[in-house]
Amino acid sequence: MEVYYVQNKTSMIINTILMVVVGVLFIINKDLALELGFIVAGICLIIAGLIPMIMAKRADAMGIILIIMGVVLLLVPNLMADITTVIIGVVAIVVGALIAFGGAKAEGSPSAFTIVVGVLIALAGILIFMGNDIAFLIFGVMLVVAGVVNLITLLKK
Repeated sequence: MEVYYVQNKTSMIINTILMVVVGVLFIINKDLALELGFIVAGICLIIAGLIPMIMAKRADAMGIILIIMGVVLLLVPNLMADITTVIIGVVAIVVGALIAFGGAKAEGSPSAFTIVVGVLIALAGILIFMGNDIAFLIFGVMLVVAGVVNLITLLKK
């Protein structure tokens, strides 16, 4: 079974706006961006838990779990942002190391580009642990650029 994701113009407009807004928030203040992200996620989880139960006119375990998760995100978004930051740092270090070692052990000759990319990803993870927000700043700039590219694509349609 294959799953295809097709973007219509409306979803592309929404994605473009979200990319630019989240990107600017990461550039301005990554903590605020993460906190607002978890608040929005909490609201979405609560809605995702409530709507099926309202439609079925009965409570179910999954709906209750989604509502509880949503409430937790709403009550402690800063804690969730801190946990997520740590997870992002760990994942970046591990993935970067795997990419770098994979490039170094490549069949034939080592891939310098792959090694450099892996080292940069691992370095971004280390910087996150050191409290350096440069990785989030770069991520924010990348989101804004992607949003602008989407906007240009939309205007050409």
